Amino acid sequence: MADFGSEISAAVITEEKIPRDRVLRWIDSAADLSTLAKLYRITGEFYYRIDPDLGKEATCSLIQRYLLECIRQGVQDENEEIEERWEAAQSLHVWFRHILEMGDSSAILTRATRGVADLFLTSGDDIRNAIEQGFLEHALETADLRPYFEYWSRDERLRDAWQRALKWGEAHPDYMWGLFQELGRK
Repeated sequence: MADFGSEISAAVITEEKIPRDRVLRWIDSAADLSTLAKLYRITGEFYYRIDPDLGKEATCSLIQRYLLECIRQGVQDENEEIEERWEAAQSLHVWFRHILEMGDSSAILTRATRGVADLFLTSGDDIRNAIEQGFLEHALETADLRPYFEYWSRDERLRDAWQRALKWGEAHPDYMWGLFQELGRK
């Protein structure tokens, strides 16, 4: 697979339009967290420059991949562009809320919840703690997100985390989302 690193880096620092097909090739070829971080930035901060529009499916797939990989790798202090594990867990929660508010995104949320569960099941305690306490507790603060994770209650490998996170979520309805919104207004 070709290395598009220099093209991606150039796209971040220029003001030119970025062809959609090129972004899709970059996403398909991204093999490391640093490249995913640059693409995450492009699809966020510079989304308006992608022509034509990248679309919800491709954008959400990249965002999910990037955030879950940040949680998995737990990079610290190496690269300011790469989110640390707990920061990525928090960003994952904000992203879930954003997707929920977009409407008509059930398939994206279902895929994303499966990705979170897969990472949880294949990881050690440090990653599981970040997922449960940094993401799941806050996702379950939102009643409309709970159905996407209900299957955790039926899986003995996920049940305990589900129960603890649900207890937190029910006791703190939309608490973190409210904080994020308040910070956004300041």
